[in-house]
Amino acid sequence: MKIIKFKSTILCAFTALTISMNLPAYAEETSEETSNVDSSISSTLESTQSTTETSSSVVESTESSSEVNSSTDSVEVDSEEETTQSSVTEPDETLYFEDYYLPSGRSDSTPVARSSNLLRNSMDIVYAGEANRPKSHFIDISSHNSSISVANFKKMKTYGIKGVVVKLTEADYYTNPFAQEQINNATAAGLKVSAYHYAHYTTSSSAAKEANYFASLADRFKLPKSTIMVIDIEEGKMLNSSLTPNTTTFVNTLKSKGYSNPMYYMNRSYATSGYFSVSKFGTKNMWVAQYPYTPTAAMKWNNEFSAWQWSSQYYIPGIAHPFDISMDYSGYLESGAQGRWLSANQYVTITKKNYSIWSNFNFNSTTNSTTKVYNKTFKVNGKYNHMNGATYYSLYDNNGNWKGYLNAEATTSASGPQGIWLSENKYITLTKKGQTLWGDINKFSSKKGNSTNLYQQTFQAKGKYNHVSGAVYYSLYDNKGTWRGYLNSALATSATGAQGAWLKENKYVTLTKKGQTLWGNIDKFSSKKGNTTALYQQTFQVKGKYKHFSGAVYYSLYDNKGKWKGYLNSALATSATGPQGAWLKENKYVTLTKKGQTLWGNIDKFSSKKGNTTPLYQQTFQVKGKYNHVSGAVYYSLYDNKGKWKGYLNAAGATSATGAQGAWIKTNKQVTIERKKYTVWADINTFSKKKGNTTDLYKKNYQVQGMYNHFSGAAYYSIYDKNGTWIGYLNSNATK
Repeated sequence: MKIIKFKSTILCAFTALTISMNLPAYAEETSEETSNVDSSISSTLESTQSTTETSSSVVESTESSSEVNSSTDSVEVDSEEETTQSSVTEPDETLYFEDYYLPSGRSDSTPVARSSNLLRNSMDIVYAGEANRPKSHFIDISSHNSSISVANFKKMKTYGIKGVVVKLTEADYYTNPFAQEQINNATAAGLKVSAYHYAHYTTSSSAAKEANYFASLADRFKLPKSTIMVIDIEEGKMLNSSLTPNTTTFVNTLKSKGYSNPMYYMNRSYATSGYFSVSKFGTKNMWVAQYPYTPTAAMKWNNEFSAWQWSSQYYIPGIAHPFDISMDYSGYLESGAQGRWLSANQYVTITKKNYSIWSNFNFNSTTNSTTKVYNKTFKVNGKYNHMNGATYYSLYDNNGNWKGYLNAEATTSASGPQGIWLSENKYITLTKKGQTLWGDINKFSSKKGNSTNLYQQTFQAKGKYNHVSGAVYYSLYDNKGTWRGYLNSALATSATGAQGAWLKENKYVTLTKKGQTLWGNIDKFSSKKGNTTALYQQTFQVKGKYKHFSGAVYYSLYDNKGKWKGYLNSALATSATGPQGAWLKENKYVTLTKKGQTLWGNIDKFSSKKGNTTPLYQQTFQVKGKYNHVSGAVYYSLYDNKGKWKGYLNAAGATSATGAQGAWIKTNKQVTIERKKYTVWADINTFSKKKGNTTDLYKKNYQVQGMYNHFSGAAYYSIYDKNGTWIGYLNSNATK
């Protein structure tokens, strides 16, 4: 606070000046009391200044330098005795005044006289570039600043000034005649241009009328709709209970014209008067004037607001007239409605659709939509706290390519480049070997395992991360609920259900268990195709398989006509090396009853032969195994009585026997018993029952109605007497 000493004569003059002008020297002011200043006051004050302390106590704005448009009443300066009723102390008594000045009532439509000498002697003149001064972020200009060249605007930039607020209009009829030129030149110099309107409205209808006028001029001057539109509130007649509702009407009208970034300028006492609703309009949207007599760098006055206008006596070398200068706390008036760039180093995942990703803060051009990049993760290198209340992230991909500006509410912050956890409920099958399952995908600093050991197994993905790199990482769990790690989704195949992914297969299996279900669906096991009982020991082609989440493998079976038979648990079938099917153990005897049939050495590809049935016609062989070929044919694996393998024979080329005797071969001939002591058998399978002996039948004739070529190599006749009585089986060697 300044301490100022006055002689009574000068104090009286000072008091009269303070009353007559609408420029109070205190924190609280009443701008409604306006009158003109008699030049005699200035003369009296100037003539006696040498007797006072070097400091002054009264400051006024010099934004408006209009001529006085009416005569002033003279004010007589009385003696010390006559001024005692003015609550002035005795000569040389110390007086305490606030150490700042508050501007108001600076209309271009009703200009008043300015006591420039008093102002300049009371408040520091500030020169651009001076040390120990508050920050110089932006200026505001009107017709009083007249023409300013592009070069001079560029000069301002060298002193740190980045923004210009240009007066467009006042009331509903006045237009700044220099506005278009000022806008064009400031823009050409690379300064951020905002606009202001000097308000007079006292009713809702006049507020709407002034807003329409302001917007129409902004349109005429081709200002973007994103321009910050400042409402200059400094007319005392507006300071009443109607100020807030009238200003609301003004703002709503302005927004209806597409200008959605309003800001409010006023002095500190107006801002704290209670008539202007700070809570409704927001401190971040307010620009407050308060001029300290000696502004210093340490001052951060009014930092609860968006900006602080701290002097009207700011000179830039080479430009004659002074400027109003302001410090921009939010960055709105030096950078635009988006505010100042704030450095950031974070990652976000897009979690809301239908948001535009903007290429500029005019919001007239987009780079993308969040619908197209939903759930993707981006790097945030910077952000803006926009005056519309939203925070906008500046998004970059993993390669450092800028992707645009996005409202932060469409994103969720992540703890790292992996992005955020996204709930998932799906199944995937590991279809590539040698891939890492990670324990950490932020820095990839720990491993959980390798896909080689889990190749083609199916896991449940309970969640995923869309990494900033573009890769998707699944969080995998096995069928016991054990977490297995994070896997790059490119290294797995997604499945439609718990059955896992279709895995191409080309093999053959033989159904070796009865009573097992062939499924039509193995996701929910909700439909059946058949049962293995009816297909027991048949061979089918497996064209594909599923490694189910449960751990079971299900084959997709096709018959030899290409007809799908269903899904079968692989544990219920025996895999074969080829279309011949699986080896099926057998212990039976067959007699070759067809000539010209191939005995194969190979029935997978039928690429080698072992012989032909013709030289072996009607001989009996032991079948030690068989193959039920996918073609539908059964192939016997034949062995002779010496245990020698003879090859594979299509079962259709042989007749099955009930035992080692072989198959019944119909015969019709007469034989004579020529040898004694040969047994006549009732059974030649196990030779367990006898019928007699050839000694008793020697030289007798008998009818042979059939014969067996026994596996042993012997031929046994079935003989009958002339009456048709069956005698038994006799080795053909005993006959002639």
